[in-house]
Amino acid sequence: MPRDLDALTPEQRAAVTHGHEPLLVLGGPGTGKTRVLVERFAHLVDGGVAPEEILLVAGAPSSAAQLRAQVEDALEQPFGELAVHTVPDLAARLLREEPAAVGLDPFFVPVTAADRLALLLDRVDQLTLRRHDFLGNRAALLASVIERIDRCKLEMVTPEGYAAWAENLEGETAEREREFAQLFADHDRLLAEQGTLDVGELVLRAIDLLCDPAAGARCRARYAHVLVDEYEDLDLAHLSLIDLLAQDGNLTVAGDDDAAIKRFRGAATKNLRTFTAKRPQARVIALERCFRSRERILDAARAVTAP
Repeated sequence: MPRDLDALTPEQRAAVTHGHEPLLVLGGPGTGKTRVLVERFAHLVDGGVAPEEILLVAGAPSSAAQLRAQVEDALEQPFGELAVHTVPDLAARLLREEPAAVGLDPFFVPVTAADRLALLLDRVDQLTLRRHDFLGNRAALLASVIERIDRCKLEMVTPEGYAAWAENLEGETAEREREFAQLFADHDRLLAEQGTLDVGELVLRAIDLLCDPAAGARCRARYAHVLVDEYEDLDLAHLSLIDLLAQDGNLTVAGDDDAAIKRFRGAATKNLRTFTAKRPQARVIALERCFRSRERILDAARAVTAP
């Protein structure tokens, strides 16, 4: 039995001991969503699932480190390497295990935004920048280009797709957007020449990997259960990777339908609505007791979120 199971609220306990249908755990800050995921991890292990066969996905590297430490404390039996990752780290792991399926060098090196900026500055003479004004600061302009490329990849937009969209535009805007499409393509070409991948490309290549019938089946077979924290903050590419990797019957996600850290709240709410729309058999458990705030603060929050 997981530690302190009797100390959980009835709703938390129901989520921890849930069976094998998709599960959505809803709750605001301080309601114990993360604790539920940790306790569910331990409960599954107590039920006979190997710790290495449970994937726990976190929203940020710091969150992943904290979750890994909490899971380690919760497990009483020996275990090997725990699969507690952010989505980009998970993508990198999948690609290193199955590089041939997507034509990758198994020794590929992920690069940071700073590395990419240095590369573009070094090769600026190879870039088409007639309609992008440096304003005396090349680094700032190229950093904004990199940021825009990252946003495109999070929404699963490729250089080819962007170029096809830009071709249908007219006027000065069209020329500028077509130039950005070329910058997008040049950015990816330069990284490929260096044998490197940016974070967005890692996720897109992992999605391609999971779409391969044989390789995707091998990846899915590694994880008996997938648990996801901060589901409301996942972007389209990250959601797609989770959907392709998880077997619906063994997917548990936790989120807050009244908040979003990385995405607009409307987009965050859409993630949660889409989860249940795709999985009508999913169980939804709401955690309504807050352990972090006093009643006056909770009353004020309810007044804001009720509409």
